[in-house]
Amino acid sequence: MGLTTYRALAVFSLVPLAHAQTPTPYCTAGISTNFCVPQISANVQPNTANSAGCVITTSGLPGQRQGVVFYGVDNFGFTPTPWGVGGSSFLCVKLPIKRLVGALNSGGTAGSCNGVYVIDWDAFQAANPSALGNPWAVGDKAFVQSWYRDPSAVKTSNLSNAVEFTLRAPPPTPCVSAIPGMVVIPAGTFTQGSDAPSGPPYYGQLDDPVVRQVTISYCFWMGATEVRAVQYARLMGVNPSYFPGANKPVERVSWFDAQAYCAALTTEQAALGNVPAGYQFRLPTEAEWEYACRAGTTTEFNVGDQLLCGEARFGYSYHSNSGCVSFKPLPVASYAPNAWGLYDMHGNVGEWCLDSYTGYPAGAVTDPFVTGGQHRVFRGGAWDSDSHRCRAAIRTYNPPSFTSDLLGFRVVLAPALVP
Repeated sequence: MGLTTYRALAVFSLVPLAHAQTPTPYCTAGISTNFCVPQISANVQPNTANSAGCVITTSGLPGQRQGVVFYGVDNFGFTPTPWGVGGSSFLCVKLPIKRLVGALNSGGTAGSCNGVYVIDWDAFQAANPSALGNPWAVGDKAFVQSWYRDPSAVKTSNLSNAVEFTLRAPPPTPCVSAIPGMVVIPAGTFTQGSDAPSGPPYYGQLDDPVVRQVTISYCFWMGATEVRAVQYARLMGVNPSYFPGANKPVERVSWFDAQAYCAALTTEQAALGNVPAGYQFRLPTEAEWEYACRAGTTTEFNVGDQLLCGEARFGYSYHSNSGCVSFKPLPVASYAPNAWGLYDMHGNVGEWCLDSYTGYPAGAVTDPFVTGGQHRVFRGGAWDSDSHRCRAAIRTYNPPSFTSDLLGFRVVLAPALVP
């Protein structure tokens, strides 16, 4: 599988955000001789793949005036310099500079301040691979300003203010990009459910016997671990957990709390360009969760036909008939991961899923997802669970407002769904 270099997401790191989320205006716009004060801005930071949809707009220009938009790449130690003696404009970009396309006309109405220049940064950079600054690297800077004719002004022209860009990484590519702290889960087909007998050691349940073929038609990323307390607190400003420990899974979170975290994470990371189009951070569906838990296995546990005390954080093994001396959750990743690199899919804390609870219908399905019910599903068993409660197919549910020190969640970055 090919991998692309990708800046660590804030959700999986305590390092402060490395780059401004939006382009930063700076410097002072000159006042035209008909009292216009043009302002330059951009909708998003550009990225190194020229795919961010970065559009530069200079508004408030005098109508029907010719001009250009230009940029430089090094403002270190530079002080804006007056644009002619007695003028109000400043040159805010250090030489050397490069024009973005040729001469522009502001449009609008002559004598008014309704003129506009619009520049597609991505299109220019893609069409000019040897232009100033290319090839761009993550963290590179660009400084952009507009010049326009003003025949009665000093130097017969004036300047807008300026805007500073910080080049960021392109969004991760589904099925390709590596994201620190997450695992790429490929599309595929698996057998969901279990026909385990009702007695020991599996204690199969009434809704387990519906065994069906499920296809996940898309790839997605899943958190390698349950969301840690420190991650939750960074984004939500509070740690609701009963058991202290920054690297322990957050618990005592309702389904609503988990949803709020995912929404906040999506908003934060989308502003940084870290969310592919059509994707969001969210809870996994039941099908996604079981598919990822099994990681290609067909046994009751992803470690085989039995679950022993040294393989996960849980309370009692019916396979060795022994207690596991488990009185609280452990820090995430305290046990070996499954074959796909996911930790604690059995035990530690239960994990909320996106779906409402309902019985499985029979027959093969693709991308199943249930909405509209009173209860929400959680999966995986917890630190005090007996082994049969940790099976890959086991299903548990509660009202979405329910909280417990046995219950947390992990996130996926996956195609958007509305529960």
